[in-house]
Amino acid sequence: MSAAIPVDMSADRSLTKLAPLEAVLFDMDGTLCDSDPIHFRAFQELLQQIGFNDGVPITEEFYSATISGVHNENLAGRLFPNMDHDKAMKFLDDKEALFRKYATPLTSVWTHGTTAAELA
Repeated sequence: MSAAIPVDMSADRSLTKLAPLEAVLFDMDGTLCDSDPIHFRAFQELLQQIGFNDGVPITEEFYSATISGVHNENLAGRLFPNMDHDKAMKFLDDKEALFRKYATPLTSVWTHGTTAAELA
């Protein structure tokens, strides 16, 4: 067993000394923007196109229970257990591209400083 190493509690080791910051922003999905409805729309559209669930659109309940919050690597096997992994990942890449297409108008608003009043 080793002895505890004394720590100089008076030493200034503050984060601002190590890396001066002007701001820190953490965006957990749902904090600044709830993008789940956009992901749902993209999944619903593409899954229906490939005949998933016999072509019946997925429900929000299915999306919430099965898809939402699951990393793409795990989702590939969950949604497409009998599909080649690379093909399943290609589907998920296509879904991400469709998501970005649908989310672009929102991104434009955020990055160009449009106010809520201007959107109304």
